[in-house]
Amino acid sequence: IYYFKYVMGKSGSFYIVGIITAILGIISVSLFPALEKLIHRKAIYVGGIVMMLIGYTIFIFSGTNVVAVLIGISLLYFPYPLIFLAALMIIADSVEYGQLKSGNRNESVTLVVRPLLDKLGGAFANGIVGITAIFSGMTGNAKPSSISAHELFNFKFYMFYGPMVLLIIAALVY
Repeated sequence: IYYFKYVMGKSGSFYIVGIITAILGIISVSLFPALEKLIHRKAIYVGGIVMMLIGYTIFIFSGTNVVAVLIGISLLYFPYPLIFLAALMIIADSVEYGQLKSGNRNESVTLVVRPLLDKLGGAFANGIVGITAIFSGMTGNAKPSSISAHELFNFKFYMFYGPMVLLIIAALVY
C-alpha cells in the first residue's frame, strides 16, 4: 500500500493486489502436490526464491507502471505458499525422522514452532514497515511529490534490497 500510495500515487489501484494474490495463492497451493511429484522440495523452495527475486527486480524497475508492478507482485507472491508448504513439509519430515531415530514422536513440540515463527516474523515485519514509513517520510499528510530521492531510496532499501538479501541467505541456508 505504501508503494501504491506514496510512490505511484495510485492507492485506489491497490485492491487489485488483493484479488491477484488471493487467486495466485489458491492456484499455488493446489499445484504443490503435483509440483512435488515432478521436482524435489528443494527445487520448489529454491525455485520459489528465485521467482521471488525476479518479482522484486521487476517491482524495483517498474516505477509507476501499474501493470509492471502487478507482474512483479504476482511473481513475488505466487511462490510464497509453495515455499511455506515446502518448509512445513520439512518440519513434518523432521518429526518422522526423530521418531525413526529415537522412538519418540514429539510432533506437538516441533510443529508448534512454525506458528510461533510466523507470529514473530509478522511482528518484526510490521515493525520494519512502521520504521520504514517513518524514515521514508511516508506518514501523515505526505504526498508522492513530497517524498525525496533519499527517502525513496530508504523505502526501496528496506522493502526491496534488504528482503532480497535475506531471500538469498535463506536459499543458501536451505
